[in-house]
Amino acid sequence: MSANTSWQAIHRYKQKVYKRITADLPKELVARWEEKLKAEGVTKTEFIRSAIKTYLGDA
Repeated sequence: MSANTSWQAIHRYKQKVYKRITADLPKELVARWEEKLKAEGVTKTEFIRSAIKTYLGDA
């Protein structure tokens, strides 16, 4: 039961603090992007966070 409670607490925290975004992109574009991310050791989340910060002028 404690593992379930822990999962629920994490879920509530994520809903409170984060906003999930999705995008439908061409498969070939995503494949190229994922290959480059892997080669550079960058996660998708890191890339998106950096791109948004750059776009907003926060970087």
